Amino acid sequence: MPESTVTAESSKFALGPADVIHIAVWKNSELTQTVTIGPDGFISLPLLGDLHVAGMTASQLAEDLQTKLSSYLVNARVTVSLVEIRSRQVFVTGQVGKPGGYPLVAPISVLQLIAQAGGLNTFAHRKDIVILRAAGDQVQKLKFNYNNAVRGDAKQNITLQPGDTVIVP
Repeated sequence: MPESTVTAESSKFALGPADVIHIAVWKNSELTQTVTIGPDGFISLPLLGDLHVAGMTASQLAEDLQTKLSSYLVNARVTVSLVEIRSRQVFVTGQVGKPGGYPLVAPISVLQLIAQAGGLNTFAHRKDIVILRAAGDQVQKLKFNYNNAVRGDAKQNITLQPGDTVIVP
């Protein structure tokens, strides 16, 4: 079993491409493994072959695997843990402490993401922050004023969506 797994909302989280999961089959070390979901949403397992798992929760996948493995094993017991979320991320770049990609496990606002990224540094242009959001084949630019947000301006409390990029100039 991996040392740590994603918690919080992970029991409701729909698995997606690039997510890392740990499949534990009770009393069967050959079938117990950590796998990365492929870009097509499939994983490959001994005995079962290729399985489409994208869109399922970890508990749904565990039930499905347990049912399928019962043809091969007596008292098959399976647990599935979400180890790393890679399919749903938001990104922050520029004048923050730790720029990069962050997993989107639960709804998060721009302020919360900036806090996760170590806060703004002294050179940040607090009034000129931009959120880039894909909208079909277009990119939407949303303006964000940090100063107004910390003063309680509800319009500035933007909830981020998977794939959003926050740029802090």
